Parts: sequence; structure tokens; C-alpha cells
Amino acid sequence: MNPVALLASFGTSVETVLEASKIDDAVEGRVLLLDADSICYHATFDCAKLETAQRRAVTKVYEAMYLTKASHVRVYTTPEGCWKNGRRLLNAVNVYQFSRSAKTKPPLLQELRNSFPTLFADDPQVTVIASMDIEADDAIIIDAHVDKNYVVWSEDKDLNLTPSVKYEIKTGRMRSIADTYGWLAETTTPAGKLKIDGHGTKFFWCQMLMGDSADNVKGIQKYKGKLCGPAGALNALVDIQSESAAANLVIMGYSAISQNILPEAEALWLLRTRDDSALKYIWSLDLNPEARAYITHCTTLPLYMTEEQYIERTNPEWQS
Repeated sequence: MNPVALLASFGTSVETVLEASKIDDAVEGRVLLLDADSICYHATFDCAKLETAQRRAVTKVYEAMYLTKASHVRVYTTPEGCWKNGRRLLNAVNVYQFSRSAKTKPPLLQELRNSFPTLFADDPQVTVIASMDIEADDAIIIDAHVDKNYVVWSEDKDLNLTPSVKYEIKTGRMRSIADTYGWLAETTTPAGKLKIDGHGTKFFWCQMLMGDSADNVKGIQKYKGKLCGPAGALNALVDIQSESAAANLVIMGYSAISQNILPEAEALWLLRTRDDSALKYIWSLDLNPEARAYITHCTTLPLYMTEEQYIERTNPEWQS
């Protein structure tokens, strides 16, 4: 079933929604790597019927294809029960994504995710990918390393780590980086709060300092004696011009307070291959002797909790 027919099956007017027929103007061979987790949240928000949520999601997928002029789209979701590369048990400062457990999810969220393969089963332009071992973010970055001309579409800032082209949703621009390190920049939220934008592994090292509140990742507990939020992370890294220099700076920051860097790194790092890890990435860099010695020390420390420790740490009494 082509995009026009599929949208029509939901009673959607092609002309008034996204002019889906213009997908035929796509750039031959351009592949869109689409993060559908956020799409599913938006599609099911304040939604009473699955069919309505499906119509919203399908429209958004084809709209993204149209805007990026992609000839094929890979749609990625994180299924319920996904192992998430073991991040749940990381022995980090905070329990990975535990802050999300108290938030109410849209009732139709998982049902919509589960229906994605069926929705696009007859469209050869769309491939739906849902892995039980890794998150959608990991799967996207793995594919982005296959071809840096692939285009990533995501509202999730974690996908700024991609080495490939990234579609900037707010401006409609395609942005790319000359190398994997990339850049950082200061921006603001709609409420005027400081926010860090970036592209490439420089953004990863920035997160290693400031953490990621959305995934409940602390990052460094203190940097040079102070709590390190977005402003501190940006100031520390903005003038650092190489990947290895950034790594050395951050590693020595963790070393100064004897904080195990590896659980935080594994929580924030997105895989380049199925057998990748943050540790493999860090070892590939040109570390100074002190940084290399500290990473070696950290490999002797417990990276993961046991299930019993996880239950204890997520117990409300322990949290209080």
C-alpha cells in the first residue's frame, strides 16, 4: 500500500495534512532513520482511540519522509520489556531512567508501538525496527555509522551523538559534521532556561559533565569543587578542539573526586555496533597516562548492580 492509500484508509486528506504524494520527489537512496518513541508519545497523548493515535503516527512518519525527501524510512521503537543494553543495572550515581517510573504514560502508548509493524506491513518504503536487547537510540546510531549520509530525525537530544546528517526539526535544516567530534552551542528552552545544543561526541562529553535529567543520569557529581550543570559543562568544553582532549579533561575531572566514570559513560553512550561499549570508545582515544591509569582503575570497580541491589535502590524507603 502506498503512502496516499494508507493515509486514505484512516480517512486522512492527503492534501490538507502533508501532501503525501510529493514523497515521490524524494532523493533516490536517501534513508531516514526515524525515532518513533517520541512520535508515539505525542500520538497517544490525550487520545481515547487507538485508530486516532495510529492515524497521527502514520501521518507523522510520512510527513518526516516528505520534509527530508527520503526515499526510504527506518522507523525505530523501544518495545516493552527491552533490555536496553543493561543500563537499568548500571552501578551509577542514579538508577537509569528511574525518575520515569513515577510518570503516567499515555494508556495507548504501548499498544501503538506494538501496532507499528502492522501499520506499514504493505509499504516497501517503510521498515519498522524494534529490538529487545537495545534501545531505539542505539539501533539508530548503529545504522548511522553504516552511512553518514543517512538522515536522523528525533526530538531526543541524545541522538545529537550521531555522526550522520541530522534533520533539525525546528528550522528544517539538514546539519552535518566534518568529523565525529562536532561542536557545542548555547541555546535556551521556550521558558528561557539555558540548554546545550550540539552534534557529535563533543555532546557526549558535555553530557558526561552535566548529566541527563531525562534519563536520570547524574554525570559528574562535582567539577572543580562545584556542581556542574549545563553552563559549567559548556564552559569546560567549548574551547576544547579534539575528542581526546575532551576525554582527558572529563576523565581527570572524575579522577579528582574518585568517581567511577564508567557507569555514567555506559548510561550515556550510544552503541556504534552491537558489541560496542563506552569503554571500547574511550580506549580508542589518545589518553594521557594519568587518564589511562584512572580508566584502568575504574575497570576494577563494580559496573553493574545485582538484581537485589537494584530492588533495594528503587525501594521508596531507600530513596527517602
